[in-house]
Amino acid sequence: MPINNAHRSTCAVSVIIPLYNAEKYLSVCLESILNQTFTDFELLVVDDCSTDSSYAIAESYLEKFGGRLKIISLPENTGSGVVPRNVGFDLSCGKYVCFVDNDDILVDNALETLYNFAEKYQTDVVYMDYYFAYDFSEVSVMRWGNSNLQEPTLETNDIAERVEKFCDQTFSWMPWTKFVRRDFLIDNKIKFPRMKISDDLLWTFEIFCLAKNFLRIPTPLYIYRTNDASILHRERTPEEKIIFWTSPLLSGFELLETFMNRIDFFVKNPRIRLRVLHFFCTLHFNLMEEPFKELSSPEVWETFLHEFSKAGSTHPVLISYLLFISNIYRNELKK
Repeated sequence: MPINNAHRSTCAVSVIIPLYNAEKYLSVCLESILNQTFTDFELLVVDDCSTDSSYAIAESYLEKFGGRLKIISLPENTGSGVVPRNVGFDLSCGKYVCFVDNDDILVDNALETLYNFAEKYQTDVVYMDYYFAYDFSEVSVMRWGNSNLQEPTLETNDIAERVEKFCDQTFSWMPWTKFVRRDFLIDNKIKFPRMKISDDLLWTFEIFCLAKNFLRIPTPLYIYRTNDASILHRERTPEEKIIFWTSPLLSGFELLETFMNRIDFFVKNPRIRLRVLHFFCTLHFNLMEEPFKELSSPEVWETFLHEFSKAGSTHPVLISYLLFISNIYRNELKK
């Protein structure tokens, strides 16, 4: 896994970009980081075997960044941002880390603002409640969930309240909404789980449960650009859609169980633990509503059973839940 320039010993911020076939967007993304008012950062671009000119574009910026840019090439394509983000994190040296998608943009003072907030409040996490959305025709300011935040606010340390907000989708699980103290992630062994989708949800859930100082800010500092070529927007048959969302449902359920098993709060509060599992399963079922309408019950169950068998999952709670929720969905769709 070659790195084409020397590793710096320390810096204030590590910016990590997972890269795959982003030649249309990458230059603007890199320019936005190059133009930051805050300069004590390193940029790690982790290429997941791009087949277009993305790697060459990244290389063309090496001199411009003056030694602050590292480009890492993975030996084989991994199919999602999980491994690139984890590899970038392992090689990072910043006091804080932030993740940027290869088709998005940071506003010029983003790193300076996030760093200053983190230092002032001595936070584990600085979280952006608001962001800019750009659909290539206009830019608008968006907010997550039902947030009406007006000023920087430290989130409650009551895990029950945090979990309820998480399950109500008050918070985003997009990695780029968070500016995180690196040692906090290391001490708590928090990494993105090896999943093609929903990995950011589990990563975020662990952060929300374990961070002591969690600061929410109303300042939009990130420009999210719509990309129809992303993994979420690819064309799929009804069966493929069920398979796509069943895979993270199976692995994510097991990972959530494992995580909550080692946290005393969840061991002592089974009702809240069940709330988390219910939210996770229902979320993925909501994303299967369209193929549920298009396929017959036998076709749906044949697909489910095949995926369960392939994954080697025999979790009785999850199987019962799938049966229960699927029947509810099918009855609702008939009305």
